[in-house]
Amino acid sequence: MTNHITTLTVATPIDMSWSHVNCTVLSSSKYGLPYDRVKVLHEIGLASPLAQDESFYAPPVGRPIDVRTVFPDGNIVSFVGQRYADLQDELAKYGQAVAAGNVDELNRLHQLFLSTASLAPVLFKQGTQVLTFEYELALHPVAEGTTDFELTLLAPMPSFRPVGQAQITVLINLPSSNNVAFNATVLEKNGYVFDPATGQVSGEVPLQVEGDYGLRKVLVWNWQQDPYFRVLYRYN
Repeated sequence: MTNHITTLTVATPIDMSWSHVNCTVLSSSKYGLPYDRVKVLHEIGLASPLAQDESFYAPPVGRPIDVRTVFPDGNIVSFVGQRYADLQDELAKYGQAVAAGNVDELNRLHQLFLSTASLAPVLFKQGTQVLTFEYELALHPVAEGTTDFELTLLAPMPSFRPVGQAQITVLINLPSSNNVAFNATVLEKNGYVFDPATGQVSGEVPLQVEGDYGLRKVLVWNWQQDPYFRVLYRYN
């Protein structure tokens, strides 16, 4: 079980009431591409409208982001929706690390800034209360010569904080064992209770729905705190 996840340090996260992540795995590795495409729709309902214009980072439209890119936690998804202002706070820490000669902190921040180079800012205007991010991920096999793929998700994201009776739902559509052309088996499916302030995983989120519906296998988690998800699947 994963026991620690490295994320950005956010001083003043934005309060949110709900978040919904819908992922559809497309078996593009079976028709000419070296990776599977994952189409992601991530909606976040804020507790109150934005008090001012805010920019958030997301993958550019039309280009699947390679999840093998090195990020502080090894996972591009934790940076989708990262607030521009929070990254500016990290820039200030970089200056402090230079002045103090803190090599470990300099290395951490260097990797952080490299990670955002693959992303593009998305502007949401003052008064917006539902933020929508649409993007694609590229999942390569976890090891050469295998047909195993791993999808990880962090929801809602470090710049946001669930408050009150918040609801966070993740729905993943995978190829099912009923799909004659691209049938797949889910090897592992984990939902973790996650504290973004410490990066510690303290327990598991129970799976709410699992079933084959036609050519698709559907997995659904629902939770009220910050969850982290991992799914490993293999083509048969």
